Amino acid sequence: MVTNTVKTILEIATLIKEENVRGKDKVPTSERFIHQCAKNFNISEEEVRLYLNQLQENHFIFIIELVRPDPKLFIQSIEGYIFAEVSILNELRHELEKQLIKQYESTMYKRKSSFQIIKELYPRVKEFNNTPLGRLLILNVMVEEYQKIVNANGFEYSDNWKKEKLFKLYRYEEDASENQDVSDFDNDNFSSDGKFDPSNSKWGRAVNQFGVEFLVRIHFRRYEFDLVRKLIMTEKISQLKDFLFIRKKLKELEERVTEDPILSHYFEQIVQLRRLAQAKINIIRKSETIINSSAK
Repeated sequence: MVTNTVKTILEIATLIKEENVRGKDKVPTSERFIHQCAKNFNISEEEVRLYLNQLQENHFIFIIELVRPDPKLFIQSIEGYIFAEVSILNELRHELEKQLIKQYESTMYKRKSSFQIIKELYPRVKEFNNTPLGRLLILNVMVEEYQKIVNANGFEYSDNWKKEKLFKLYRYEEDASENQDVSDFDNDNFSSDGKFDPSNSKWGRAVNQFGVEFLVRIHFRRYEFDLVRKLIMTEKISQLKDFLFIRKKLKELEERVTEDPILSHYFEQIVQLRRLAQAKINIIRKSETIINSSAK
């Protein structure tokens, strides 16, 4: 199962790379690409979006917001996808500069260099939202920034680094998905006073390797809200900063419920989990206040 998932993710990355190199428009966008992948791989569009986000997190691709949403004008957000490789970014920048010059000339009826166009129009880029010129402005600026990022962090954008991170992610996700009731974590070690001891436990080792925030993101992406609740109730998650992070992410998910049909089924779990995180925050802060008062 995991092997097939990773294979699908890597194939999606390859499609983006091929489009960047040989595609007519050079940069595939969410307008068509997500639907195309869902159809080709027989998966949901929500899964495609998840895989695209994982590709970005593991440095395979960059995701650019080409069109900002505007509810008043019924404009939806549109993303563009670019493969994170120096040679592709270099070629893409050259091609996008030519497209920008051509588009500017056909729109403004005068000719300028790409540098002059960006200097003139990018400060007003919001005025060109959802236009071909606006998209090209954003693409030209962002591709240049991505060139700098990849050149400055070459090791983290190497093929070996990216694949190792992706395989590690899915090794953990396989364990998590096979233990939805946390039965595997229930055997984790506890100290003599009944508190969780992370030093020699499966969850503790995962936290040491990935961090709580990373692991919680995975569970939220898989809609495993009950699993996170159990991790909190068994004190495997117990730090203030982690509760603050969980509360923040849950608030974001609540705002997305109307956009995600799958997420809407978990609305009650999301609300209850956010309240639990808030209760834990209140307890910790109250305890800190008492300790500080006693110390004075």
